[in-house]
Amino acid sequence: MKNIHPSTTIGLILFLASATCLALGFHIPAAALAMVSYFASIKEVSKYTSWYQFGGVFSSAILLGLALDLQSPGIPYITIAVFLAACGSILRIVLFHIFSYTSHAWFEPTMLVLSITTHVTADLSGRYNWAAYAFPAPIIVFHAILAWGIVKDKKQLLAYTRGGYRIQIGKPATEFELPDQDNNPVKLSDFKGRHLLLIFVRGDWCPGCHMMLRTYEKNNDKFRSKNVMVMAIGPDPVGVNRGMVEKLGLDFKVLSDEGQKTAMIYGVQLKEYDNDFAEKYEAGIPLPASFLVDKNGIVRYVSRPDKVGEFLNPSLIFPILDKLN
Repeated sequence: MKNIHPSTTIGLILFLASATCLALGFHIPAAALAMVSYFASIKEVSKYTSWYQFGGVFSSAILLGLALDLQSPGIPYITIAVFLAACGSILRIVLFHIFSYTSHAWFEPTMLVLSITTHVTADLSGRYNWAAYAFPAPIIVFHAILAWGIVKDKKQLLAYTRGGYRIQIGKPATEFELPDQDNNPVKLSDFKGRHLLLIFVRGDWCPGCHMMLRTYEKNNDKFRSKNVMVMAIGPDPVGVNRGMVEKLGLDFKVLSDEGQKTAMIYGVQLKEYDNDFAEKYEAGIPLPASFLVDKNGIVRYVSRPDKVGEFLNPSLIFPILDKLN
């Protein structure tokens, strides 16, 4: 772990305090502390996306449920309801290679319906006091907002990319010059003689982009063995990109496309984007996409616009590289 996760660490401390209260029989303080621990843990998921956060979120959710359910022996309705809400809030990031940005968009709404149904069942059972209404509610409401954001995200991304990207397979890749994370100017033409994999990301705020960048970092040695240089392009300034490179432990360049002109040229830029969980950029927001440019500057692979996030699977690119090499 290259960085200490401050908020999640506070969440861990609150979790231990909650567990202590529960062991001593103080159920309501335990539930309150577990709820705060949950949000402290989930707060930094977009920043670090590590198992440290994932474990904190799920553990806090279960502890909150147990603090309320142990007062009323029987079916642990509250534990089930809060756990379902936690799954709907974070499982897309945990299993991003399966869910990506827009696949299985039914998942979050389904988890929300099941969570609300279970919670209402608990309340109607008459077994619980006011705490069963109060403490799970913020977690379920947060899940509802996130689920709505996922549905809107899919609708916007797919609507924009229905006609495909501007840069097409078999065409020359358009030249650009952008600063890398060390503020050194980088041109596309600087890498003639090597294959180049361009990855457009939505920014440091995007947890899915973090997962994707880590995936390509894990495969970076394999790409290098096939004469491929991986390079990411995002809308954040140089300093933010430098911090992201250090935080994620990346061994490839991340270029700063602050005005998003390069994203516009490649046709992967959404001028109007409505999502409460996204960073707001004046120029709009880039779309997650990738382009494989061969050593002669010709585009040989473009991620599918109708399956945003397909490029999370690097194995799709290796067969193309085998033919090129």
